[in-house]
Amino acid sequence: MNISAIISIVVVSAGVFGGFAMAHGPFHVLFQPSEYLVIGGAGIGALIGYAPLNVTKKIFKGFPMAFKGSGINKVTYYQLMGLLLTIFNVIRKEGVLGIEKDLSDPHASERFNKYPAISHNHHAMDLLVGSLRLFVDGVVNAFDLDKLMETEIDTHHKEMEVVPTLINKMADAFPGIGIVAAVLGIIITMQYLDGPPSEIGHHVAAALVGTMLGILLSYGYVQPIASAIEMVNHENHVLLNAIRAGVVSFAGGAPPAVALEFARKSIESDMRPTEQEMEEIQQAARAK
Repeated sequence: MNISAIISIVVVSAGVFGGFAMAHGPFHVLFQPSEYLVIGGAGIGALIGYAPLNVTKKIFKGFPMAFKGSGINKVTYYQLMGLLLTIFNVIRKEGVLGIEKDLSDPHASERFNKYPAISHNHHAMDLLVGSLRLFVDGVVNAFDLDKLMETEIDTHHKEMEVVPTLINKMADAFPGIGIVAAVLGIIITMQYLDGPPSEIGHHVAAALVGTMLGILLSYGYVQPIASAIEMVNHENHVLLNAIRAGVVSFAGGAPPAVALEFARKSIESDMRPTEQEMEEIQQAARAK
């Protein structure tokens, strides 16, 4: 779970509405269903118009990623190093036939299932198993394998990039939609100019709720959600690149320890296993 995204929403809400409460603001004035309908309906309608429906569906499915997170942490990379080392050692000792059974049914593979952080990651498994199959079959050299894996990673990254990009577009639209809601509220207010000041003030306040809500949604909620999804995509991208670095290095003839070091160096510093942890990984792989 992405705790940061949840904390962000809580802090933004506490800061805005807590400050409003400290100033003795009347919360009942903020409850304006018509303003919510204008802003929410126009925002969702604009989002649907930004892309084809199949892409829009991905956006709605992608929203939860901001709160679920990527699930990638140091344990993930610890297990990745262990799995790569196991695979490389098997191929080194037994030849490509030693790993062929695991690749034919990776989800039933005992070797893969010893490392659930990787075996349960759909995209990581697709990249790893697909590249190893090409290597085992001997149909590509290390250079071509590198290009193929790079192409697959870039395609996946661009596909996932669509979600936060369109969410950011919706966030950019919210302040303008808020102004539309406010103008509609002012048009309504004009009908009450001959009424008492308290009534006019109430309608003006209701209109201004639209502007406030549009800006708050944009900068306080929707843009941070888009950024959180971008971070999830980035973390997945780093993981896939680590797999690529290790597999390509080994396919090019590097010893398992060297290929593992290529993979380790491609991991960002806060997630990268230390040299001491790498020794522990090698001992654990030998024990398994």
